[in-house]
Amino acid sequence: MRIDVNQTIDNAKLNSFHIILAILGFLFTVVEGFEMICLGLITKDVADDWGIAPQALEYAHLAVLIGILLGSLVAGIITDKIGRRKSILLMFTLATVGMGLSFFISNMNQMIVLRLVTGFGAGGALPIAIALISEYAPLKYRNIIVVFAYAGAPFASYVGGYFGNYFIDALGWQGIFVLGVALASPILVWMYLWVPESVKYMVLKDIKVAESKELLVKVDPSLSLNDQDELFIDEPVLTKGSLTSLFSNGRLMVTSFLWLAFIAGQFIIYIMSLWLPTILQSAGWEAGLSRNAVGHYYLGASIGGIIIGYLADKYGAFKVLIYAFPLASVLYYVLGQVVNDQEMWFLIAPFAGAIAVGSTLGLAPLAASLYPTSIRGTGVGASLGVGRIGSIITPMIGASIVAANISATDFYMIAMIAPVISSISIIVLVFYRPKEVQ
Repeated sequence: MRIDVNQTIDNAKLNSFHIILAILGFLFTVVEGFEMICLGLITKDVADDWGIAPQALEYAHLAVLIGILLGSLVAGIITDKIGRRKSILLMFTLATVGMGLSFFISNMNQMIVLRLVTGFGAGGALPIAIALISEYAPLKYRNIIVVFAYAGAPFASYVGGYFGNYFIDALGWQGIFVLGVALASPILVWMYLWVPESVKYMVLKDIKVAESKELLVKVDPSLSLNDQDELFIDEPVLTKGSLTSLFSNGRLMVTSFLWLAFIAGQFIIYIMSLWLPTILQSAGWEAGLSRNAVGHYYLGASIGGIIIGYLADKYGAFKVLIYAFPLASVLYYVLGQVVNDQEMWFLIAPFAGAIAVGSTLGLAPLAASLYPTSIRGTGVGASLGVGRIGSIITPMIGASIVAANISATDFYMIAMIAPVISSISIIVLVFYRPKEVQ
């Protein structure tokens, strides 16, 4: 009997295998997200310790984001060539080692090099995780499973914003890297012991047939497979998972505007995580409270991402995102108006994070749905990688804002631009998306 792998996974009932994979993905992205934003939590502390202005750390911020960009592009290609499991373990290990060595940083050159290495590993591991989880998720629950896993990235800012204070008080600003290693180590061990290869990848490459069947039974325990059963994937097989394939077969407009949405989305995420503590402290907020504020904002982001994933499964991703991004702009404007009223700011911030960052998280499963298996890793990796352009410009814009002594209110006015760009991109994608994508 011939078994259609796509159909089997799409129609599978949610079970413990999917839940464990989603939880592992969430914890994994918590670590990866923390590795990406930890310097933003200690920018002023490092600057004070080294006797420099906060904007002097612009190149250290830039280094991690360039590393993320390069890692995303490289990983997106190698995962379609050597597999999801090997690629994600390689990248996650590199990021963890870079985080551990960062505890010993004593000058700017070391900071830049290790931020680059850590960013490369973190940026490379994230799109692989998104592709892997997407390829195992049943169609009915795909958006919420992928967004739940991806929601670990903004939740990392909550972890750093609240728990980072304890490590910084005990060990100085270097303590933030100790927290990172403490988070990463058990997850790294779990991944080495449990994370599976993508069954779709193995079937497409015609490798490890017995393992493929075992994994497919875990996805759908009602199956009973034997040696005579044949697994297949009913979709076109592209000979190369290359960047050029993302623009072939009518994908030019889809890929172009998807990338634009990701660029704006990454700006949304990183302009807050990298510079919000410094901006709030410049507005008169106490240092510890400003870090708590970041955690508060990104806690809402994590919850919002899950809610948006649920709504996307129920109503379709495009129908949700086309309203969510404009609402994010409105909430950013409101936050800018109440920045001097800390109680009101803390009341509104989780909702702003939920809509703004949650909508950005919703772009990941949307990207995975727009490409076939043979180039899905390349498609997601390239989208996240090119999207890093948005994150790369945040150190420069943030440093300029700090240097120009721009008010926190004007800071939010600048931030409003990004969700407007994402809104326009989604509107264009509505008209050019594949017919089967809702």
